[in-house]
Amino acid sequence: MKTTAEKRILIVTTCILVALEIFSLTTDSHYKWDFLFLMLLLYAVYLLREKIRLHPLHYFLFALFLVLHNLGTFGTYGWKQGLWEYDLLVHSYFGFVSALMLLRAYREVGPYRGYIKYIAVVALILGFSAFHELFEFAGALTVGEGEGVLFVGAGDLDEWDTQKDMFNNLWGGIIGILFYKLKDVFLPKRKRKS
Repeated sequence: MKTTAEKRILIVTTCILVALEIFSLTTDSHYKWDFLFLMLLLYAVYLLREKIRLHPLHYFLFALFLVLHNLGTFGTYGWKQGLWEYDLLVHSYFGFVSALMLLRAYREVGPYRGYIKYIAVVALILGFSAFHELFEFAGALTVGEGEGVLFVGAGDLDEWDTQKDMFNNLWGGIIGILFYKLKDVFLPKRKRKS
């Protein structure tokens, strides 16, 4: 049986997330709670890959997002250099990758065409973002404050963090839409493979 690119990405990412989970457990990091949520996302997208016609590159970029998020166990969300913050970069990257995945799915199998698909992509990215922020809030209420998805994180020290996170997801999504549109302009459909 041939191993697909997506399956290799799934296996490697699972190993990385397991290693990060082991580290989190040995250091008593709050990221130990994120493991189940991230694994659920990784495997759910894998199981949906054929239905949404997921490109292997997009799955790799999504898996990379999950790993980047979980690197928070090393305190990366506290990193800030001038205007750049790790939190800003990860949220923007999520929006970017989500836009690429959604636009491909809409092009291949989705119901939306024309400018409506761009509105749908923005709405879904903001919906995912809102779900994440509510999930993070519920985690903080249930298990207390700390770092990670289930906790108010290191990047969440100011009162505007939720709005900033959602804006960064939106900004990343808009960049993803522009990137995809430029790809369509410079790589006509007969030449491109994704």
